[in-house]
Amino acid sequence: MKKSISFILLGVICFCIFYGIRYLENPVETQVAISEIYENKIDTSGYIVRTEQVYNAPASGTVYHYIQEGTRVGKNRVLSTVYTGAVSEETLNELNNINKKIAELENSVEGSSAYMTGGMNSEEDIENIKNNIIKAKTNHNISKIAEYKAQINGIITGDVQNTAAEDLETLQSRKNSLEASLKSVKNDIYSQMSGVFSKNVDSLEELLTPKTVMSYKVADYNGLADAVKEYKTTASAGQPVCKVVNNHIWYVMMTVDRETAQNLKIGRKVKLRFNYLPGIEAEASVEYISTEDSETEKNVIVVKCEQYKEGVFSLRFSGIELILESYEGYRIPVSALRVADSGERGVLVKSAGAQVFKPCNVIYTDTVGGTVIVSPVSGSQNMLREYDNIVIGEK
Repeated sequence: MKKSISFILLGVICFCIFYGIRYLENPVETQVAISEIYENKIDTSGYIVRTEQVYNAPASGTVYHYIQEGTRVGKNRVLSTVYTGAVSEETLNELNNINKKIAELENSVEGSSAYMTGGMNSEEDIENIKNNIIKAKTNHNISKIAEYKAQINGIITGDVQNTAAEDLETLQSRKNSLEASLKSVKNDIYSQMSGVFSKNVDSLEELLTPKTVMSYKVADYNGLADAVKEYKTTASAGQPVCKVVNNHIWYVMMTVDRETAQNLKIGRKVKLRFNYLPGIEAEASVEYISTEDSETEKNVIVVKCEQYKEGVFSLRFSGIELILESYEGYRIPVSALRVADSGERGVLVKSAGAQVFKPCNVIYTDTVGGTVIVSPVSGSQNMLREYDNIVIGEK
């Protein structure tokens, strides 16, 4: 019995010694430094505003658009046609498909010209096509494999341009035949400016211009929803049928709560995301903040964008994320911040049993959560890095 008690006591002593030594070696709590992005943002909605040139139907009839939605066009380009007689939908659909194929082949010819003049580019393109063949095989798409193999052979032999040119000639001939079969009068509409083509005419083009929105108030903004109109493929003479949009500078007008508006200033840099355009983010600057009476709980703001973003120019209204600030760094408790003898702020990092001071910048303070987001001091000898063990307990 005494032996059993002695054995138990010996075990307890060993346990205490083992874990006591571990505590002495690691008496403080640490946190792994993992980078995160914090955004100060609000959810709202707004109108896309730009310089837009609207084109009206020269006569009553069926509207056919040669240009695909969101495509860039130059000046004096045929945009659309209004057929004044009876036109079958099948004919217009075939004509539309032919125009798509012609555009694809024209791009193919341009690409093959690059192969012939680019030297090493041919090898890179063959490698890309080879990867496409592997994907097509995995998906059991035999027709695509044959097509890709033909592309490689064409690049090697130099026959790509000839084949594409022959196909272009055939398609153009069919297009001319279809257009000749349309026994109605053909009224073409030409672009008068370069930009992005859109058939989404909504009657807001004159109400939403870069000049007019700079005086909008909340009441004006709320009244826009009643002004929207929809136009069909059958048009009356003088009815808007399409437009070309300036794609260099555009604006977004939205409403925000009064507190947010009061914290904004003209020229403030912000970012935008659009609900209908996943992955698209645009940089912008605040251009206008409305002055409202004391009873109005919101303000109109207008921000200016100078970047081409695909898809935006076909939108008029969208849900929007307005990102006011963005911080990227390591979030730690305020208590983990240290001040060196030199007055420099930083953190202690546990490394090989020692604690090393690493300077850092505080880029955001969350007073509610009691945390800060810190970033490394670039060029410092002991630079804070991802996965460092930051000491957050007392030294």
